[in-house]
Amino acid sequence: MLAKVIMLKKSWKTVASAANYVVDDLKKTPGQTDQAKQPDPGIYAPEDGANYLMRDGVLEAASFNMEGLNPTEPDDRRQIIKWMDGTARAWAARSRALSKTNPFYHVVLSWKAGEQPSMDQATVAAARALKAVGMTDNQAFFAIHRDKDHHHHIHIIANRVHPEHLVLTGPPRYDFLVLDKTCREIELEQGWQHDNGPHVVMDGQIKRLTHALRRQLGLETDKSLAPHAPAVKARMGEVKAGLPSLADWLKNKVGPELVATQNWQEFHRACATRGLRVVKVKSGLIFETDMLDKATQTKASAVHYALSLGRLQKRFGAYQPPDIPAGQTPLASGTHEGATYNDYVARVACGTDPHAHEHPGRTGRGEQREQARLDRAIARTALFEQYKSEKYTAKDSRKAARLALRVQHRAEKADLLQQLAAAKTGTVTQLQKNYGSQVARLLWATQRTAAMEDLADRQKRERLALTHAYAMEWLPWLERQAVLGNEAAISALRGLRYRAQRDKAKQKAGIEGEDLGQTSTTASQQNSIRGTVRPDTFDIRTAQLRITPEHSIEYLDTYGTVRLTDSGPRIDLTQEDDAQAIRAGLLLASQKYGGEVFVTGSLAFRESAAKEALRMGIKVKNPELAFLSAEKSWSKELQL
Repeated sequence: MLAKVIMLKKSWKTVASAANYVVDDLKKTPGQTDQAKQPDPGIYAPEDGANYLMRDGVLEAASFNMEGLNPTEPDDRRQIIKWMDGTARAWAARSRALSKTNPFYHVVLSWKAGEQPSMDQATVAAARALKAVGMTDNQAFFAIHRDKDHHHHIHIIANRVHPEHLVLTGPPRYDFLVLDKTCREIELEQGWQHDNGPHVVMDGQIKRLTHALRRQLGLETDKSLAPHAPAVKARMGEVKAGLPSLADWLKNKVGPELVATQNWQEFHRACATRGLRVVKVKSGLIFETDMLDKATQTKASAVHYALSLGRLQKRFGAYQPPDIPAGQTPLASGTHEGATYNDYVARVACGTDPHAHEHPGRTGRGEQREQARLDRAIARTALFEQYKSEKYTAKDSRKAARLALRVQHRAEKADLLQQLAAAKTGTVTQLQKNYGSQVARLLWATQRTAAMEDLADRQKRERLALTHAYAMEWLPWLERQAVLGNEAAISALRGLRYRAQRDKAKQKAGIEGEDLGQTSTTASQQNSIRGTVRPDTFDIRTAQLRITPEHSIEYLDTYGTVRLTDSGPRIDLTQEDDAQAIRAGLLLASQKYGGEVFVTGSLAFRESAAKEALRMGIKVKNPELAFLSAEKSWSKELQL
């Protein structure tokens, strides 16, 4: 298992500000009304953070040193927030450090893939971690997150302020090392697999080893021989925009070329060939290039360990600026496919990059496949050109819409103030008759504040809705086009989602293939089943269809149960032992994918689905299932 300390902002408002780091529910699309994911308004205002225990799948949580309060209960949550926040504010008032130090501490403990800790084991692990950082007597709570497949982890939020002495009690210096050793101890106690880290288990003993020793023992790879993983901000940018980040393109496409250079000028020429500008700053080197209408950049050291300024200077000597005259940048127009970042992004967006992995596999040639690829490329290219045109012209309209909304909001606030001023005398007079003058003033202040807060909340939602409506990143723009019924946008969205989830999808029972276009009626196909369909039989001809918000098609049986989900390049089965759904899915796949499919899921499912496909005359392209085709050919020869 591994431990990670989440850095919190120095400023804080309530304990909810710390809890916000384990929340993703506030990032919902404006207008979404899923009640299961709404923050609990009784705990704190939405702008202060959302209740992390409201996340889907979080049903197990506990607290420490708070009289056994259960964070999964709304009333207990309110009391936990109140106590922790009160203790922190009492310390802040005493030390005058409210704006200088965040009194809350956030740690994540994660188990290796496939390990599923029980509630008791998680509680023991959380208690050990708090003891290691010197917060055994402090207020704290934790929750188990099981919403990620094969990756269970707990979030611990502790109050650094001792509840009795009102002093900070932790964490110690180099707390990440302390927690790493604690993880090894928990692994030994509870029987988990050992993760790699500064501390390793050797002969039952926990020892701290240097990087060099860990590499020699095979516990750590040599960073100088491998590129860095994409930075967190780069991965977040990819998810938000739906396009590969500059860091990802450099790491996968350009990094090896730059590492292979032998001097500064060769390095600069290699960068210029790829449309990159090298910017030297105090902290190192930065790669900068243009992305449509704006510049984007990333650190050179984030692309590859060997491209940091210090390591390049060790190889090439003191830094030298490029000697390429201005206006004579050598761009390799035909040397590389997608030579520049702009070219590469355009190829991915248009679906013409063979390495974008938007389709499970180009399973073969043939006139039908070539025509389908050509049609798809033409439609996606026209879609991307429309996107670029709107992106360049959207700034003025977005600015005008924001200005109009700002004027509207100011007018609404002025009107509300006038209404409150007009109603004040009569309302206060009535309240005085009922409650007395002192209480009446307090009640009026409460009513006025509530009215102003309601207006502020509504105006905030309107500003967020406007931001989303004018968002010109590729993904939100595609979603807006898909809602309008644009088939090319729907196809692009499906390919994008497949690309993002293809590794996880390999573990699920499903059928994949290169989508060749619109699906025709099953009854007219060679492999279709004709005749009367029993009411309790799931058949692709009589299944009910339902369109999901993600533009997938769900096939339901006569009882309203989802049996198949068609998301374009992939057809998912709800149950892998559903023989009727397997046959129906294969019939659908034979039309969509031109009679050639890939099968994913467990080995037993892949073999049973492949045998059924072979009986139906559908080619299965999984290399590991090739022996089934050979067995069928051999059995046919014996029959002859």
